[in-house]
Amino acid sequence: MLKDGTALGGEDARQIWAILAEEGKAPTELAFAGQVLPAYSVGIDEWMNRLSSTYLRDLCRKRAHFKMVIAPYGGGKTHFLMSLGSRALEEGYAVSYIACTPGVALNNFFELYRAFVRSIQLPGDDRPGLNRFLRKVVQNKMKQIQEAQAPDPEMAFARWLETVAREDHQDSAFGRVVAEALRSENNPADTIAGDAPVRWLRGEIDTLTREELAALRLAKYPTKDRNELGRNLTISVARFAREAGIFGVVILLDEAETMFNATGKALLRVLSAMRVMLDLPQGIPGGVPIFGVFSAVPDVLEQLTKYPALEQRMSVRGVSFEEGSDYAPQLHLDKVETQENLLGLIGRRLVGLGQLATGHDFNRTIQDPNVALLAHVAAERNLQIDARRLFVKTWVNVLDTQVKLGERIFTEEELSDRYQGFFQGLRKSEQKESEP
Repeated sequence: MLKDGTALGGEDARQIWAILAEEGKAPTELAFAGQVLPAYSVGIDEWMNRLSSTYLRDLCRKRAHFKMVIAPYGGGKTHFLMSLGSRALEEGYAVSYIACTPGVALNNFFELYRAFVRSIQLPGDDRPGLNRFLRKVVQNKMKQIQEAQAPDPEMAFARWLETVAREDHQDSAFGRVVAEALRSENNPADTIAGDAPVRWLRGEIDTLTREELAALRLAKYPTKDRNELGRNLTISVARFAREAGIFGVVILLDEAETMFNATGKALLRVLSAMRVMLDLPQGIPGGVPIFGVFSAVPDVLEQLTKYPALEQRMSVRGVSFEEGSDYAPQLHLDKVETQENLLGLIGRRLVGLGQLATGHDFNRTIQDPNVALLAHVAAERNLQIDARRLFVKTWVNVLDTQVKLGERIFTEEELSDRYQGFFQGLRKSEQKESEP
């Protein structure tokens, strides 16, 4: 238990301490992130409350809305997304966190869909995945049937599946395939195609045999049609998610800047695909309960100007989010708090986390001046990368070293050298990751 009342076990504290020392950034496992992020998260509670009140508790229960989180590399984007994902789970939404890569991008919507269902996680569940989603749908429907005191629950469930199979969905095959997958989940012996429906819903469409396709009345999808299939299945799953007893789906697309590394016509295809994603849920009867959030570096905003139809949707006109407009599409994390103040707040919270992780009772009269000085060093340096990730990584290592060698006051030169050293290591790592 931390001094601010945050409940966190020693084992989890040690795990997050090691992650921060090695990487300086938040974990991307939603269940784990929900447990550990409150231990060192500062400054974003008000923004989380506003997003929750406006979108999660209201607008996104009916229709799709989108935001873009903007911050430099290492500027807390992943931390923000994971905090939002954790809040969304608490508010009764399924959450899917997707780290964008050249292969998982908006101009390859079929692969994006596969990543979406692979990482979809429901409230109260400790792991993501389509099977768990289907299991929750079955459990929720059987609970409703029992509460309605149906004389034959299995017959009532079978009739509901018939209704699901006949209903119109964005993808014409979705209803009968998901009905068959749910039938198998409820009773594995009562199926006509084994696990083929689940494999198809996962996007593993090339694994289905000719006999399995025939049993499900499916045809093979040519490559040129798979983007459309991915888009339609994403909408179908998002609408159907209510059957799991939740309000909707939150899709978190991290590192969106990787999608904009293309140039010329390739870039225009990405921008066009992003606009398609924003527009796709619009006009669908009954709405689509999606809250979609992209995160990207500020350079992406320049790319949006090359596609006016997209810029119009995602640009800020008038009052910004940080000035009080909940509807502004961009959230600039550098506006949460001044850099130096924010880093100082994070650093002081990390002292408490370090005590729980290491068992060492840090002397605040020593560490408060240390953290204030490192926050100043980090805020003053311009290393072409945002200070937050570097600050966290440096400060955790400084604290950990003192556990072993004893606590002391550091000089500005010492902290500057350590900060510079971690920057050099992080830059090499980033360059290596960007190499093909």
